[in-house]
Amino acid sequence: MGLTLAGLLGVYGWLALAPLPSGLRNTPGKPLSATFLDRQGRLIAELASPLARSHRPVALDAMGPWVPALTIALEDQRFYRHCGVDALATLRAFFLRNGGASTITQQLVKMGTGRRGQSYTAKIREALVAFQIEWRWSKARILEEYLNRLPYGNRMIGIEAAAQAYFGKTAANLNQPEALFLAGLPQAPSRLNPWKRPAAAETQYHRTVRLLTARKQLEPGNPPPVPSIECHLPRNLAPQYLDALQQELGVKGASPGWHPGVYRCTLDLDLQKKVQSLARGHIAKLHRADISQAGIVILDNQTGAVRALVGSKEGPADPGGENAATNYRNCGSTLKPFLYLEGIERRKFTAATVFPDTADAIREVYLDYDPHNFVLRHLGPVRLREALGSSLNVPAVVALGQLGARSVFSRIRAWGVRFDRPFEGAGAGFILGNVGVRLLDLCGAYAGLARGGLRQKTTFLEESLPATGRIASEEGVSIISDILCDNEARFYSFGLHSPVAVPGRVAVKTGTSAGYRDAWTVGFTAKHTVGVWVGNFNASPMSHAASVLAAAPLWRAVLDECLPEDPHVPESQLPRTSVCALSGLLPAGASTKTLSELFLPGTQPAETAESWFGPEGRPLLPETFSGWCRSRENHIQASVRNHPEALAILAPRKDAVYLLDPQLPASQQQVEFRVSQPEGARWKLNGEPLLPPEGGRVLWPLLEGQWTLEVSNGATTVTRTFSVKSP
Repeated sequence: MGLTLAGLLGVYGWLALAPLPSGLRNTPGKPLSATFLDRQGRLIAELASPLARSHRPVALDAMGPWVPALTIALEDQRFYRHCGVDALATLRAFFLRNGGASTITQQLVKMGTGRRGQSYTAKIREALVAFQIEWRWSKARILEEYLNRLPYGNRMIGIEAAAQAYFGKTAANLNQPEALFLAGLPQAPSRLNPWKRPAAAETQYHRTVRLLTARKQLEPGNPPPVPSIECHLPRNLAPQYLDALQQELGVKGASPGWHPGVYRCTLDLDLQKKVQSLARGHIAKLHRADISQAGIVILDNQTGAVRALVGSKEGPADPGGENAATNYRNCGSTLKPFLYLEGIERRKFTAATVFPDTADAIREVYLDYDPHNFVLRHLGPVRLREALGSSLNVPAVVALGQLGARSVFSRIRAWGVRFDRPFEGAGAGFILGNVGVRLLDLCGAYAGLARGGLRQKTTFLEESLPATGRIASEEGVSIISDILCDNEARFYSFGLHSPVAVPGRVAVKTGTSAGYRDAWTVGFTAKHTVGVWVGNFNASPMSHAASVLAAAPLWRAVLDECLPEDPHVPESQLPRTSVCALSGLLPAGASTKTLSELFLPGTQPAETAESWFGPEGRPLLPETFSGWCRSRENHIQASVRNHPEALAILAPRKDAVYLLDPQLPASQQQVEFRVSQPEGARWKLNGEPLLPPEGGRVLWPLLEGQWTLEVSNGATTVTRTFSVKSP
């Protein structure tokens, strides 16, 4: 008696506690394909994995009335009456040698363990596990697991995937003929492939109908017609978003590289569809043969989540495989905010610092670099606020020279911006956009500004929580953000009524690459960062289509139509100080215009603007502006302060070395001589007099040798040595 009880307890313990095979311990409903859901749980795409082309597990009550009933009738008539093994069917199969004894539960065990052999040992083990499952699971759970694991051909696993693939509908909506057709496929899914072997699949359908009619599961005499088979492969509603996700995760190769499972994405499908439609409509509205593509990225500032990503105007319908969000394209002026922020953070600049916007301002720093402004004129003295707001090129290069181009390049990379080449391949021109960047990275950097200087990697998956790191102070960033929200600061280049003149405080920056090949607009509210790129994937130019025409209207449409309720960028908490609009210094009596400016603590000006005005209030500028003051661009009627003792050679640079180029004509190989006080000066080169120059400048044809330039005004003599060499 005791042994019997012990044996019963042992059997009970084994049935209740012994672990099931690993293939049967998976979480119910876990797909074998790669399934991507948006942030609301809606299907974005289903991509093949090494295990399945499509697999969509559903609950038993979502399989409709026909499929479960017909499958039981076909595969296991006594399913509800046995405990995992059908003894009657097993005996019949043994004596008649006709097979077909495995129950649904046993078949489930076989699928879960991957058993291929027909040995008695394997079958006994299979039967024991079937008893375990029947002891632990309900019949409904067993049937649900079974129907979700059955292969239906073409690597379609489970009844839902099969219904979607062959009939374009859910399993719950299958009619009787469709359910009959699918019920027979798992017996030989490769041989009965409906797409490759439709005749074999149709023959199997008739065999199934005859068998179920003989078993009195179907009415005799009027067999249901063969249903029409179609091909409905899973759609991908955001292929370029998934392409970007694949790049971020480092998934190699095509879709088989995805691991099976459910990926809960940060994408908002409703928002995605809206911005995709806006991109398509914008390109059509431009109605220009030389503008063909657009890209849009929308980020959640708080989390770095990608809420929308448009990689081309047609999105899922675009067959080209290009992705404007992750392609490297020349970035125009979009990096300038980070340049000026670096200067403010180092306390070398303030928002009121005056830069020279003149034709000769950068020759001392970059002799062979001569950028021009978008407006094709020079404004003379401009404050940092104006230089950034109006995206002036000359002040940006001057600022870069003062901070160090290489260090600024490195600092911008710290914001998460990836460049398509190292600094050595770009030089100082990177600040004006001669390097390629990705729209996705650029938006991530601007989102860092929106967060007050915190960098956070952009994320595509809801469960991903990237760490943050402080790149700049909240106070410094608030000054740059304030400038990017200032429509008046954009006046010189864009006027007051451009597409980026958004009501309220919305930060925005535009950029146009050389040759009008790329147009950018990037900006942020308190909640979202929006970036837009417009251009052509083959990098062909857009004839005079600057960003304010090509990209800014699309950016504005995204804000107005998709994010109308977004809160504005908050005001800076820094105190404001009144400054002279011309000099950026404390106002003097002659200051005709003043304004209030933001400063980091301790960086407010201490000097007044008195030296910037003459007795009659006429502007007096430093010597740096002497050439500009003599030009027609002097729109403020300024003159240069009189400093006769300040005779200096401004060009060439001290100990400069020039190389002759045998490929260029002599007329194109000249060096400029320039001094600060040319009036009455006498010039000599290696002791030989030079003709008095016009406007204080001499263009001298390069000749090989060592040279000494000497300039004298009677009171002062200055010299400068330089050399010219052959290559």
